[in-house]
Amino acid sequence: MEGKREIGIFDILLSVKKDNKLKLFLASGFFLGLAPAVPGSFGALSGLAWHALPLACGASDALTRFWCLLGVFLFSGLHYWLTPWAQAYWKDFDPKHFVLDEVVGYLCVPLFWALPAEPAYPVWAFALLGFVVFRILDAIKLPVARYIDRNIHSAHGVLFDDVVSAAYSAALVSGVAWMVS
Repeated sequence: MEGKREIGIFDILLSVKKDNKLKLFLASGFFLGLAPAVPGSFGALSGLAWHALPLACGASDALTRFWCLLGVFLFSGLHYWLTPWAQAYWKDFDPKHFVLDEVVGYLCVPLFWALPAEPAYPVWAFALLGFVVFRILDAIKLPVARYIDRNIHSAHGVLFDDVVSAAYSAALVSGVAWMVS
């Protein structure tokens, strides 16, 4: 008796209609959100990479924040454009492989945080901490985020529970940054 074979990323990509491939590429955070386990975390890596680019180039804090804000607008625009498609494609109001909300949510963390002028650790360390804290808080859904997640089943709700989790994450990362400085 043959066991049931699990559907993999390549099976998904091969089964997608040609006109949906670009939408799937974007909606899944450049295919990272198609990971079989914790797709939201893999998808949010797109946001971390977006944030890491100016950090790796040695950009100023102001330029890095502007870059993250640009990413929030870009990925939010994609989110609102692709939400109806993703909901129909995956037959769910908040599909797990649709990760643009996680990308926007992570990019809000460095926009919201208030690090000391001269933090004790490099900013990239706080970016990694912010990523981990954001993913944990987004998964457990603290109050307000939980309410939005459970009660607002539109593109707004899918996105804003992540923005609220980002605000909580930024507050925690800021607190840690000030305590260790």
